[in-house]
Amino acid sequence: MIHILVGGDIKSKSIYIKELTGKSEVFFMPTNQLSKDVLMSYSNNVSLFNESPVIVVENILNDENFNLSNEELDAMKESKTMFIIKEDKLLAPLQKKYKKYGDIKFFEEKKVVKFVKFNIFNLTDAFANRDKIKTWILFNDAVLSGIEGEAIAGVLFWKIKTMILNGNRFFNKEELNYQSSKIISLYHKAHRGEFDFNISLEQFILSSLSSK
Repeated sequence: MIHILVGGDIKSKSIYIKELTGKSEVFFMPTNQLSKDVLMSYSNNVSLFNESPVIVVENILNDENFNLSNEELDAMKESKTMFIIKEDKLLAPLQKKYKKYGDIKFFEEKKVVKFVKFNIFNLTDAFANRDKIKTWILFNDAVLSGIEGEAIAGVLFWKIKTMILNGNRFFNKEELNYQSSKIISLYHKAHRGEFDFNISLEQFILSSLSSK
């Protein structure tokens, strides 16, 4: 029988191998000491007390030296020996080929996403002070920390509206009214798929804060 374990989550692979093999005799075969002839010799191998061994090998299915024929794969599939093949990656055409002969399971390495706490109001304060560089840096920090462009635009829109009502020494009302309508226009055009919202929002910030 053949079990193919694909992916980079080594710990989960090891746990699964222990579940599969139980108390069976397990042989880990280093690839640099393995040939196709040696591998196939285990197809008919039976250990003491009529127990079948478990053979664990790594990254042979993408190796041209182990170009296993259909007959050889059938022999391994029907063998009492359990073959566990660990692969870092297995492309779709090879998955299609080997799923006829063995059980394929995926063990993708879990990516840990680190969320950075970000105060978006620092960005709006920098915008209100017409600090182009600081606003641009904070905008990129906000995007990298996972804040959606729509959320950034919403807070900027609120800040612009506040400045229209209360006044601001860095912007005149004409500029602020234009910025207010521009953000609304960007939002609707982006949702119609006309452009990438984050890129357009970045351009809006840079053009809005350019020197008068």
